[in-house]
Amino acid sequence: MTSYLKLAAKNILRHRTRSLLTMLGIAASVGVLFAVLSFNKGFTEGLAVELERTGLHFMIVPSGCAHEVAALVLHGAVIPKFLDTGVMEHVEGTAGIDLATPILVAQLPDQQRGKIDLIYGIEMNVLEAIKPGWEITGTIPRHEHEVLLGYEVAQHDNLQPGDHFSSPAAGVDLIVAGIVGYSGSQDDAFVYLPIQTAQNLLGYPQSATAIGVKVDDPTRIGAITESLTSTVPGIQIVTMGEVMNSVSNLAAAARALSLAIVLIAILISAVGVMNSILMAVFERTQEIGMMRAVGASRWDIFRIILNETTILALVGGVVGIVLSTLGARLIEAFVRSVMPFVPSGDLIRFDPIVALGSVAFIFVIGLCAGIYPAVKASKINPVEAIKG
Repeated sequence: MTSYLKLAAKNILRHRTRSLLTMLGIAASVGVLFAVLSFNKGFTEGLAVELERTGLHFMIVPSGCAHEVAALVLHGAVIPKFLDTGVMEHVEGTAGIDLATPILVAQLPDQQRGKIDLIYGIEMNVLEAIKPGWEITGTIPRHEHEVLLGYEVAQHDNLQPGDHFSSPAAGVDLIVAGIVGYSGSQDDAFVYLPIQTAQNLLGYPQSATAIGVKVDDPTRIGAITESLTSTVPGIQIVTMGEVMNSVSNLAAAARALSLAIVLIAILISAVGVMNSILMAVFERTQEIGMMRAVGASRWDIFRIILNETTILALVGGVVGIVLSTLGARLIEAFVRSVMPFVPSGDLIRFDPIVALGSVAFIFVIGLCAGIYPAVKASKINPVEAIKG
């Protein structure tokens, strides 16, 4: 077996440029396949982590689109509909609810600082319960005019606990009570205020974009949501599982298109491998005839040619995995720029199972692409080949 591989490798090195271009084509297609599969896995895992970070089991919003709810939950999108916070009485009076808090999300332009603040109004007494993983420098706001800054906001304005936070609203003096430690998520980009302060600052009294709810027993979510829907008109309840499905569905079309493009690229690579090996077979017709004349069997010729295709496929596949891993951050940056929502964190990571699966797939494709040239070579008549 080793002698066949050595001979196949020598044959590949005879035409270095052609072999290199063939391998690069394989590497490109395998690299993209690995990146897409890794991203899909990382997207699902990252989305689950993002939802877990919310600390809530479901959201109550005005009747509308579930995609808007997903955007609100995961990265604070502004929804142009509001709930009357009077709904809180019905919510808090429902059996099985551990905590509930109105949430008011809005954008607040500040011309003095030349930026737009993302305001997140919430009842501060529930923050520790729904954000247990937060590391806060300072304290959670306890007074009306205190704010809690996300990491990015504090870094941008170079603020520390006790500093004044400028506000575009005249006569409102906000004090930084605390700063949320870096989380690598959308939490870093918000200015967190007590819900009443946010309502007054934004001019939306008694209004909320959503009500976040955490239940005592997650197994009873279905019964609780059904009870709320039947007693409170004009609301929509979306669980975190439904949010996950909603966002996953939004990304599914893009992932399906990516996989289709990858499969086309792999087929083109397979044709390239077949063409390269066929050219080598035609160029070595007399050589193969001599090998047959001195005792090489058709099976020997078949194995040598098939080994050449598998070497091209395997080397190209490994190179593709390496290149994709090294360029993961660039690929991820591009995907984030074109997709409406991507979970935070590194989504494209080296995964041995995904890498082995990608290489195994291209190995099979290489074998299939090499069968025809191998059969063609094994059928060469030694007498006719020597005569030329």
